Amino acid sequence: MNLQTLEVFCEVAREESFSRGGAACGITQSAASQLMAHLERKLGFRLIDRKRRPLRLTAEGEVYYRGCQEILRCHRTTLEKVQQGRKDLSGTVRVASIYSTGLHTLTRYREEFLERYPQASVRLEYLHPTKVYDAVLNDEADIGVISYPRPRGDLRVLRWVEEEMVLVSPPSHPLSRRRKIRVRELEGVLFVTFDRDLKIRQEIDRALRKLQVKVQLLSEFDNIETIKGALEISSAVSILPRPSVEREARRGTFFLARFEDLELRRPVGIIHRRRHGFTPTCERFLACLLEGADES
Repeated sequence: MNLQTLEVFCEVAREESFSRGGAACGITQSAASQLMAHLERKLGFRLIDRKRRPLRLTAEGEVYYRGCQEILRCHRTTLEKVQQGRKDLSGTVRVASIYSTGLHTLTRYREEFLERYPQASVRLEYLHPTKVYDAVLNDEADIGVISYPRPRGDLRVLRWVEEEMVLVSPPSHPLSRRRKIRVRELEGVLFVTFDRDLKIRQEIDRALRKLQVKVQLLSEFDNIETIKGALEISSAVSILPRPSVEREARRGTFFLARFEDLELRRPVGIIHRRRHGFTPTCERFLACLLEGADES
């Protein structure tokens, strides 16, 4: 077996699919399936339960997967250290991010980083918050970007940015032309917000309760993009992080208002494994993120 075989195995396991895992490595579904069958014969035990959909690892496969991730991480780090003295950064940074921050904030940082280091690459994957933690813990991502971050097991949290929360309303809403607003003016208004199990929803509810304001809940969703879609076709308002709606505000799709009597911010942090060193490329990308936050 060789490193390519291990990479294919890890991608198939991560994607839970021979076709998607193979595509990530530039090979066909058939080639990926045959390669895994050959690997299993060499090892003498099953790695993948092919009877389940999506594909699942066997108990032995789970153990082998974690070991392969460690082998590949060490190889990437060593290879980049060798190449570092010979040419510009050329490695890959694997980033797992919640959708809103990945789409509206990280994309800008990635573009700036790639302009500075054109031979490097940044693989950015959008995931549900709980999956971001899993991706970093399972070494499927070098760093994770998450709102309301908290240490978990082997994870360390780096403070990054705090996003101001603002009132977002469509142009037709009576509150839409206001630049500033008091929270009590939201009493009884139609309101679109996040699912109850998300930390951002809990913080919004806590703030409204503290000021004894009751809104009329219209709908709740698990991501900002769906909330924005609901606002466009309703007469409701929402409270969202400013960076996630600035583009629509410039276009006139939404109007934003600051709160006069409420200081509500969404903290966004970077998580990584405590005991894992960074590759030179990842180290430089992380430095760009932190430097950019200091300047903003």
